[in-house]
Amino acid sequence: MINMKRIITLFVIAAAMLSVNPLPSQASVPGRVTIQDNKQKADKTETVVFETSMHCDKCAKKITENISFVKGVKDMKADLPTKTVTVKYDPSKTDKSKLAAAIKRLGYTATEKASK
Repeated sequence: MINMKRIITLFVIAAAMLSVNPLPSQASVPGRVTIQDNKQKADKTETVVFETSMHCDKCAKKITENISFVKGVKDMKADLPTKTVTVKYDPSKTDKSKLAAAIKRLGYTATEKASK
């Protein structure tokens, strides 16, 4: 019975302390990143299309397997008939020149295709 009284007393004290000095909301704590902040950052992506010198399925597979793991790449597609590579990326982690350099390191040309 004594333990139950202590538990209830501690609960009442804790409730009283929270009502006097409530916990700050997550959004008001400096330096804290909320889920909404992460979602906004995730929405900030850019897309670039490169014309490449790939000429077969193995070329497209090689580019896809290597470039998709470059830091900042969110999505990519190598299209053999048009000889293009479309990359959706996070500009805070990489940029067009780094992506082009990664394709060139594989032995292919990478020229940014002019957008319409």
